[in-house]
Amino acid sequence: MKVKNTRAENKNGFTILEVMVSLAIVGISIGIFFSLIGNSSRLREKIDRHTELLLLARTKTEEALLGILGEKKIKGNEGNIFEGITKDGLPWRVSEVDKYKEAKDKISLSLAHVDEDLIELPPKGTMLLSTLVGGISIETIFFSEESEESEGEDNEEAGTTSD
Repeated sequence: MKVKNTRAENKNGFTILEVMVSLAIVGISIGIFFSLIGNSSRLREKIDRHTELLLLARTKTEEALLGILGEKKIKGNEGNIFEGITKDGLPWRVSEVDKYKEAKDKISLSLAHVDEDLIELPPKGTMLLSTLVGGISIETIFFSEESEESEGEDNEEAGTTSD
């Protein structure tokens, strides 16, 4: 009589240890995947906020160029300053500086004895527009037509007045 071996000679299944290791690997992979999705959505939110701020800064710059800001205007020594707060409570500031006048004032203060014809000045009507919105800063140099005020000032310096 032959004694039958009760052990199965054909191993077709996985051991409990192999199943536990594979489940651990799958669990770690899923955790990493969801972590990447979370980081991606946070990054997307930051990009959207930055885009919104940039669009607002560009809009305020364009409104200043067109002269339609219509907000609080403070006339300073250097130029005009416009400020306001958006509906979302975000402060913005646009300053407009006449670079020709600024350069001319610097020259007259520091180099009174030097001939002005030897020093290069920016063209008349050169304006610097600085826009600041929530950490986004846009600086734009543009040329405007000379105002009657600046022409009158130049003529007074030359010894003539305009009628």
